[in-house]
Amino acid sequence: MAMTDMQNRMYQSRGKNIRILCTDGEIVEGHCCDYTQPIDNEPEVAELTIQKGTHGLIGITEPEIETIEYID
Repeated sequence: MAMTDMQNRMYQSRGKNIRILCTDGEIVEGHCCDYTQPIDNEPEVAELTIQKGTHGLIGITEPEIETIEYID
């Protein structure tokens, strides 16, 4: 199965500091620790794992993401 444009952007975000605009308007900033491809996730949807400061890890799935921006 081919990657969508968003999945490719998610994959390229690994190891970078990013800002995500979610579809509900929330903005999440942090370090992208991991990308999980749909076939390895349940229910088969791509997901990013973000280290958000000292608040631990959070997962954001592809349908929740409006845009991804790299930050310094």
